[in-house]
Amino acid sequence: MSLFSRAPLRARSLLALAICVSLSTLPVAAQNAATAQSPVTASSTSLTVADAFQFALAQQPWTLAASARQREQQSREALADSWLADSPTIASGLKTGNRDGLRELEIEISAPIATASRRSLQVASARGESALYTANLAQLALKLAGDVRDAYWAVQLAAGELTLADDEVKRAEQVATDSARRTAAGDSARVDTLQAELTVQTLRSTRVEAEQRLNAARQMLRGLIGDAANRGLADTVEMRGSAAPRALNDHPSLRLAGQSEQLARAKLNEAATLTNGAPTVSFALTNERSNGNANASTARIGVSFPFGGTQRAAPRIALAGAELAEAQASVPLLRRQLEAEASTAQAAVAMAEQRIEVLTERGRLANEVATLYAKAYRLGELDLPTRLRAEGERANANLALNRARIELKHAISRVNQSLGLLP
Repeated sequence: MSLFSRAPLRARSLLALAICVSLSTLPVAAQNAATAQSPVTASSTSLTVADAFQFALAQQPWTLAASARQREQQSREALADSWLADSPTIASGLKTGNRDGLRELEIEISAPIATASRRSLQVASARGESALYTANLAQLALKLAGDVRDAYWAVQLAAGELTLADDEVKRAEQVATDSARRTAAGDSARVDTLQAELTVQTLRSTRVEAEQRLNAARQMLRGLIGDAANRGLADTVEMRGSAAPRALNDHPSLRLAGQSEQLARAKLNEAATLTNGAPTVSFALTNERSNGNANASTARIGVSFPFGGTQRAAPRIALAGAELAEAQASVPLLRRQLEAEASTAQAAVAMAEQRIEVLTERGRLANEVATLYAKAYRLGELDLPTRLRAEGERANANLALNRARIELKHAISRVNQSLGLLP
């Protein structure tokens, strides 16, 4: 559901309140999400979308653990390329007999050896897992960017609503002042002044509601970026992404799907090829001693090859094949979904731009009418209900225009989000 798909505002008969307000790629996260950029310094006076994203990114657990995770992946690759398939073992034994007091001591060392082909397959899988982890970090960064964008523009919208609410209260207070002056001069009834004062109180109540919405929106943003949410927001808009087909090829979701396919293929090759364990090389020394102090030592070198593991490897091969089939099927499906999202986001921007053109003219006319009616009312040429209706129409027009402007900025952010671009 869109950020702006809220329940319709209450229709205001005489006092509709106009109410609306703005927070772009992280190179490291996009290219190597295992490393995060430092957040902007607190000396900045206003917060942009990019600033907010950097603050949010710096606080994520997966960002803080990225370097440790990277070391883990490097260790996995080094282990996969080791010539030892497993830890070596050492065994010893002592045998005694009654014949001539024979005693035999044997010590044996054995080690499973990883052949070149085995190491190559294991390294391919390890590197696939490392690339998948990096792609997953980029996907997490993009998801975080979407959350930050929504929260940022929600604050902008609520801040704009509060600003308009303040303006409406001031206008209502001016109407009440004008009405009281006319009542004192005997040009209008006391009920007009009471109605104007009632309008002021109603708008003050609406302003409190707008302030509560702003506080709630800031709390949502604070949950993502911390105390930086208390700073003012910059009146800027993101640079709009273009060249959708090219951008989609670098979309983190597509890269993640592609890496999943590569890893599944590497695991299938490893499972289908390495059906048996690694061969084991052993070296043994045996020393025999009798009561007659006769002493003899022998050495033995041996190699053992596991076999018959095809049946045991069958479940692992089948699982790897299923994962590869799923990964292959997800790539074209995901591409179609991303293309549809990008097309929808681009259309939303075009519609928002058209709405602003219409609403700008509506706002101009409504403000001009309300200004003329205010002058006529102060001159005693207009009654109070007519002026209140004009003020209500101006409020509605300003609200719609301000909301449309925020929607346009948010729509541009959604275009960048659909293209996989970070703030």
